[in-house]
Amino acid sequence: MRLSHDKIIHMSHLIIDALENDENAEFKEDKNEIRNEIVRIIIQELKKDEELEDRARQRIRAMQKNIPEGGQEWDVLFRKYYEEEMGKHRKVKE
Repeated sequence: MRLSHDKIIHMSHLIIDALENDENAEFKEDKNEIRNEIVRIIIQELKKDEELEDRARQRIRAMQKNIPEGGQEWDVLFRKYYEEEMGKHRKVKE
């Protein structure tokens, strides 16, 4: 998923606003610093997701059979390979 920088910043403001309205949340740091960290984390996670998508696409391209992107077979393989790559990524994180 690709999001514009403005959209990511908007999301960070929504998160901070939601936390401000939560009586169980307490800010121990400056809200702007927290918002900046939220932006950084979202960008980092989106980059990781793009890398996983690229790996899934590469696996499909590496197949002997030419499978055009956007078709049903391609979509099924993409989901399968993406989930496999996501599983590998989770194992590395743990």
